[in-house]
Amino acid sequence: MRSSDYRRGAASTSSIQSFLSPRRPWVRFLRPILPSFVADALFPEHRPTWRLHPTSYLDGLRGIAAMIVFVCHYTENNFHALVRSYGLGDPETAPSSWIQLPFLRVVFSGRPMVHIFFVISGFALSYKPVLALHARDLDRFYAALASSTFRRAFRLFGPCVVSTFMIMCLRQMGYLAPAEPTLYAELSKWKDAVFHSITWPWAWDFDLRPKFDVHLWTIPIEFAHSMLLFMVLLMLSRVRMWIRMASVFGLMIYCLTCGKWAGFEFLAGMFLAEIHVLRAGAKSKEGEVDDEETDWPLKTFQVCLILIGLFLAGWPNKGAEFTPGIRYFLSQTPFPFATMDPLAPQKYWFALSAVAAVWAIGDLAFLRGLFESPLAQYFGRISYAVYICHGPVEQLFRGRLLGHPFIPSRGEPGAPDYVPALPATGVKGFIGVETIGQTTVGWFIGLWLLGPLVVWAADLFWRAVDSRIVNLARRLETVCLDDTEPRPRGHGYSAAA
Repeated sequence: MRSSDYRRGAASTSSIQSFLSPRRPWVRFLRPILPSFVADALFPEHRPTWRLHPTSYLDGLRGIAAMIVFVCHYTENNFHALVRSYGLGDPETAPSSWIQLPFLRVVFSGRPMVHIFFVISGFALSYKPVLALHARDLDRFYAALASSTFRRAFRLFGPCVVSTFMIMCLRQMGYLAPAEPTLYAELSKWKDAVFHSITWPWAWDFDLRPKFDVHLWTIPIEFAHSMLLFMVLLMLSRVRMWIRMASVFGLMIYCLTCGKWAGFEFLAGMFLAEIHVLRAGAKSKEGEVDDEETDWPLKTFQVCLILIGLFLAGWPNKGAEFTPGIRYFLSQTPFPFATMDPLAPQKYWFALSAVAAVWAIGDLAFLRGLFESPLAQYFGRISYAVYICHGPVEQLFRGRLLGHPFIPSRGEPGAPDYVPALPATGVKGFIGVETIGQTTVGWFIGLWLLGPLVVWAADLFWRAVDSRIVNLARRLETVCLDDTEPRPRGHGYSAAA
């Protein structure tokens, strides 16, 4: 390269860096509103460094599961014909699409993902305390447990309070419906939803369907069972390891016999965390060895569990008794899940398959690598924000993007019940929904239009609200800590106290 060409290239690079300098006012305005991966690519000087840790695959799994929950609600709300099991509709009037086939339909099977969330939560909340127990460091155990307990309410409830307040404001401005007639009535309704649904842990595993965002029904369940998990960890913190694991396994079985699927999933997460720590300790002692050949029977079994779980994920909310394969599992559902309510049998099988999936993915290197990929890890970072934001974003934009096909007029012109015709709008109007092929194409196009908006909104909410509340809880805990030295006996208190 000639020196003049080199100087021109250097000058060009310098001019670009100057143009994108963070000191420029337009850069300071633009960077916060861009998706973080776009901003990091354009302005790399403040790009954070994300490192993998031993349980990073759980973050990726949580992220993919959150995106599937969004696709589930998108499909159920806008393309209901795709929800039923493949082949159950009349071939003439309601044919099936290929995306309704078993295994493929997992992409819009959101309900089993909730059960995966709970197993992951039990694992993640137990991991540091269990590590401390295996290191025989009770001080570190109590510190980790106390810290998690202190911050749990902030972590779960804080973002939801902010998001539902934003939804209330959008309702009052007319962007989301229906709204209460007065701002005072709207505030009262929001306050009631916050105190008696979103932050109400006393119903345990009942679907409270909170106003403003029904998808937040899992949050009080998550909080209640987090407290249950912390109590079990504390109760078993001073017993022998094998007694602790046997006790947790016994409690898991007890929860199933009582029909308490969420309790089973959280405790199963703790049990899997203990197994993970044990295996990691064994590997560190023996050294990293290639155990693919010796472990192939186990890994084959785990792959089979994954395949069964993917099939079970297609369990429909209606028509399970007519769906091939699913009806067999329905007939094998034990008491009390078989008699609790119409959706209880799927919760039993979803709980078992969620535990199997989290266990197997941690052992299968090719799957673990998939969930440790940069895309899965990004979705993991914004997963809670995706779960919180996808409902209102979908409701806000689906009418504008998806629209509807041509709707003919009803009644006679001039009559009181006359409804004028509505022209075709959006994706449904452009593609049509007369055939199952049109419906499938419209589903794909709508997903690619709405999905980036959900990710963008979640990215902004993650940075502006979610991560800030996490940091606030951490700082508040630090401020509130009592780090004074313990007083010796005989100075102001008795041993009996």
